[in-house]
Amino acid sequence: MLCVKVIADGFDKQQIDFDLEHVLYGEIAYTPWNTMTIGGIEAGPKAVWIVGSCFILNLILIFLFFKQFKLVSFDPALAAAMGIPVLFFHYLLMSLISLTTVASFDSVGSILVVGMLIIPAATAYLLSDRLSRMIWVSIGVGVLSSVIGYYSATILDASISGCMVGSAAILFGLAFLFSPGNGLVSLLLKRRKSSGSHA
Repeated sequence: MLCVKVIADGFDKQQIDFDLEHVLYGEIAYTPWNTMTIGGIEAGPKAVWIVGSCFILNLILIFLFFKQFKLVSFDPALAAAMGIPVLFFHYLLMSLISLTTVASFDSVGSILVVGMLIIPAATAYLLSDRLSRMIWVSIGVGVLSSVIGYYSATILDASISGCMVGSAAILFGLAFLFSPGNGLVSLLLKRRKSSGSHA
């Protein structure tokens, strides 16, 4: 906290926006009005271009180097033995994550970015053991929580980003409890069955 205060005191406070609503939550509803102009022609919302470009870049690189990313992430020793440049692909993956995070901060805020980086992937991990299936499940969870969160925010007149993350957290909670393979309820039922059979 002291470091933040010292840094903040070094700048003109009128030029810094420490508003909690914008720094943490962001406001995805305002993105259509922050437009981009190319050659005097209005090209639409800036966030769509920036985040869309990151999405296409991520999609291309993951499609091209899926096996390399998978090996480097889960078994770097095997990847090195196969001649894959482990450090290159590790830092490429970290760069993609960083680029996507920074590109998204401006339009949606840090809560939605961090929430959507972690919660859909954690939910998918509870629902599947295969990486390729996990990716599709996490995309589905992200889309579903965005739709549910948006309509929840309109009904409750609340923060859209907060409702989206809240919806993702509810989906994670349901997966944590009722996932067929890793859910708490499923594990308790399996233990009860095994203890009953031994008795």
